[in-house]
Amino acid sequence: MNTITRTAIALLLGMVTAGCATTSRTLPTEPTLTVYCHEGDLQRCDVADTGPSLGDLTAWWADVHGELPASRDPKDSPKIGIASGFNITTSADHELGDGQFHEFRVSNFNLRWFDSEDQLVWSGLHDYASEGGRLINEARRPVIGGAGRFLDRPGVAVVTPEGGNWFRVDLYLLD
Repeated sequence: MNTITRTAIALLLGMVTAGCATTSRTLPTEPTLTVYCHEGDLQRCDVADTGPSLGDLTAWWADVHGELPASRDPKDSPKIGIASGFNITTSADHELGDGQFHEFRVSNFNLRWFDSEDQLVWSGLHDYASEGGRLINEARRPVIGGAGRFLDRPGVAVVTPEGGNWFRVDLYLLD
């Protein structure tokens, strides 16, 4: 094989493999951002059998605050945005061999800031411990998109009940 042919093949292989290179991105160990949601309304539509069942729909909205007020009164913390979402029960009364009741729901959540076009969307499947449709255990879901300062910043959203109608949302976003 002559030098020109070998050089052409090496260049071609270099161009092909350069397109296959991957960049490793890792989530931060500390939250990128934390906000607090105060639930405004939650509606659970029992569409099939009475009680948790396949296809039940839960929709909600919440005011978003930058901090959890010590008084826990939402009037003591300014609203910075709104959150809303829905979930659908995809597996009610599921048995995993641990003798406990499991209800899986596919969820979609949206968070929007009032002072900009900044938004985040997260979605995923979660084992939903609940009381009357409300989350009572921690939920980790993938952040699948965003707008404004969150464009191209996927990650993970961790929603933790704080008691009453308060929920902490820790967002771990890629740079």
